[in-house]
Amino acid sequence: MASRLAALGLVALIAACAPKRETPDAADIRAARQAALTFDHRMTSEIVGRLDRDEDPVAVYLAYADNVPGWGKELSDAAKMDFSRTALGARNPADAPDAWERQQMEQMSFMLDAGIDPETLEIAEIVTEGDAKVFRWMRPVLMREACLACHGEAIESRVKLLLGQEYPLDEATGYAAGQLGGAYSVRKALSIGGKPPPPYQPQPIPPRLPPDPRQPGDAPLVQPMPAPAPP
Repeated sequence: MASRLAALGLVALIAACAPKRETPDAADIRAARQAALTFDHRMTSEIVGRLDRDEDPVAVYLAYADNVPGWGKELSDAAKMDFSRTALGARNPADAPDAWERQQMEQMSFMLDAGIDPETLEIAEIVTEGDAKVFRWMRPVLMREACLACHGEAIESRVKLLLGQEYPLDEATGYAAGQLGGAYSVRKALSIGGKPPPPYQPQPIPPRLPPDPRQPGDAPLVQPMPAPAPP
């Protein structure tokens, strides 16, 4: 009994001596949440809603490819912090997670499998990256039924062909509704070498295309690449 109490006392002493983790600024957390909420609302109304209405998945995919890549940059510039989406299985290698993001998503996946309410999953930390102190934030994104048109097991053949042509290293298929599809991620440098970071530089935003004019019946049939001629 005495040895157990001594061990517990040692654990408590180590915990008391350990440096306290710095608490992220509440304003940064609110800004990160607002960016994710804005992106999610826009995705729901402009992309997922069209799939829910049974519009042609190729037409919806083309609208996604035309417009969605610029949304994250718009949100980053508005909040003056880097807003992005990432996943353990990324469609575009440029969206692959860094080490911190991968660790957080692996923990999220474990907690979701354990039955934790996804609405309660949010990670906000101040971490050290080299000589920089950085605010990091993540929130999970779950696969919805409509998302499976491009990320599920039974992807329509024309969409599958498009994905194969544009993303030959695609790892973002085979999902089921409710699974962890990825996460919203926010990063903001707080200091570099103990000094304030340089002012945020707005990222170049691709020109916003007009609303997609294609109707469901206008979606082109994607043809496979012709086989090379024999020598």
